[in-house]
Amino acid sequence: MPCSLALRIKFCVPQLSYSRDCRPWSSYSLPRTWRASPTCSVRHTSSTVGKLPGTILSVSFSAALAAALTVLAPGSAVADAALPYQQADQTAATQEAKTTPLSQDKQSAATNSSSQLPPLPTSFPLLPEVVVQAPQEVILENGLKVFLLEDHEVPLVKATLLMRGGARASPPDKVGLATISAGVQRAGGTRQHPGSALDEALELRAASIEGGASGEAIGMGFECLTEDLEEVLGLFSEVIQEPALQQDKVAFYKAQVLNLIVHRNDNAAIIPGRELRKLVYGRDSVFARSPLAAQIAAVTAEDVADFLHAWERPDGAVFGMAGDFDGKQAITLLNKSLGKWRPHDSQPAEPPAIPTTPLPPQDSSGRLFLVDRSGQSQASIAVGEMGIDLLDPDSFALDVLGDIMNGFGGRLFDEIRSKEGLAYSVSGGWNTTPADHVGLFVAGGETAKPVEFLAALQRVLQDIRKEAPSQKVLDTAKAQTLNSFVFNFASTNTQLQRILIYSLLGLPQDYLFQYKTGIEHVTSEDVRNAALRHLHPEQQIVVVAADRDSFEAPLKQRFGKVESLSIDN
Repeated sequence: MPCSLALRIKFCVPQLSYSRDCRPWSSYSLPRTWRASPTCSVRHTSSTVGKLPGTILSVSFSAALAAALTVLAPGSAVADAALPYQQADQTAATQEAKTTPLSQDKQSAATNSSSQLPPLPTSFPLLPEVVVQAPQEVILENGLKVFLLEDHEVPLVKATLLMRGGARASPPDKVGLATISAGVQRAGGTRQHPGSALDEALELRAASIEGGASGEAIGMGFECLTEDLEEVLGLFSEVIQEPALQQDKVAFYKAQVLNLIVHRNDNAAIIPGRELRKLVYGRDSVFARSPLAAQIAAVTAEDVADFLHAWERPDGAVFGMAGDFDGKQAITLLNKSLGKWRPHDSQPAEPPAIPTTPLPPQDSSGRLFLVDRSGQSQASIAVGEMGIDLLDPDSFALDVLGDIMNGFGGRLFDEIRSKEGLAYSVSGGWNTTPADHVGLFVAGGETAKPVEFLAALQRVLQDIRKEAPSQKVLDTAKAQTLNSFVFNFASTNTQLQRILIYSLLGLPQDYLFQYKTGIEHVTSEDVRNAALRHLHPEQQIVVVAADRDSFEAPLKQRFGKVESLSIDN
């Protein structure tokens, strides 16, 4: 929930990953906390076999030290075996110390050596300016945007293809189709390399191809050695243009998603946040809906083919490649492979717009909902309200406020956990989303005292509205973001993923630097004014997942009306 994540944009090569609340947590993560639309997802990755000749396994000193401490910790097999010898050595050393006392000179030298340590440094040289490598940008004849970043440090190549669509594009009667389609497209192989034949071809080259669906996009990516680039790019092109879409793979991924649906309420902690989104956006909104078992059971191989035909097209996609290759040669290879990709005959002349759902009228009466979790000793809580979109002018100030509220030393942590002991963890912040719709403010935690927790949470949020943060608190919060800025350029691949995401969403390529400048200019009054505009504790929706018999009566006594909320099983 902490909001200041715009500088920590990361992109895992697109894959189907499952989060606890049945949401496909990002094949990629966008500026701040863009999460995918809530739909169950599963993961497919091809296995790889080590191929690098003369590979050396390197271990850092800190890792080696940690391993040594673990092995020699009391109770470990090695420590127990060495114990008699350690005791014997200690006994001998003790006896020797008693019989041969140190001379005064040696004692003085020992004392002086501990007091002559060099002083800690108080100043440091300025870090050099961040130099961003400009990508080579090409548009193929079929409209596919290509970004290339050469990096010859190691003989590896990583590539990513993002195609507009994703979970939001799943039809209303088959929520979750995007997730299944992306998994089947990869796992089913291609017409030339069906099923396991594709896996075997990749394993022989220590390569991988992965795929998945997120809220706004379907993603496919590959990784290989430089020497295998032409072959693996050819296989990757087959997956995009000629997927086999085998029936047994459709059944496999349907079973995976159905299993996730069965268990999505096992962990009560994820229920309040999920249901809060439905209350704010609407149960059928593309930003909040959840797949139903009947919808998944009805998915067919024809549905998968129709979905891929409707949304996968070169002029609605971006492709990026980073690593050890020659740019001119790479363009030649791309023209021979992905350059032959064409939209399906059923597609319109222009890429379709991603579906969206209008925001429903918002209830500002501060309603409290209770989800019955019989036998649960603690209550899981989420409170929230409509937030901001990615490009809101207040996003910078609210990101700083998110850092002020969260973590060790944060207002929520200090007041609710440290001083009052009402929860082990508590957090809150603004989840921003792509610029075409508004995100949420969400705060919450788990507690055995939900009445006291909610009262304390509302009090802290009200105090944040009343008083601007001190300059010291402001500077500390801004430093958390600004000091981590350099890590956005830790690798060439990280930079490439950011380029692709910005291109796909239509954001300016210098948005990251605009964000840094925006954070630098935030003042204490900016934070308070943004809180006044976007933080309304008395109007927020509250969702509590707890045992009704234990907690409904005290919640009613303190907050008045408590509404029962049923959830999908």
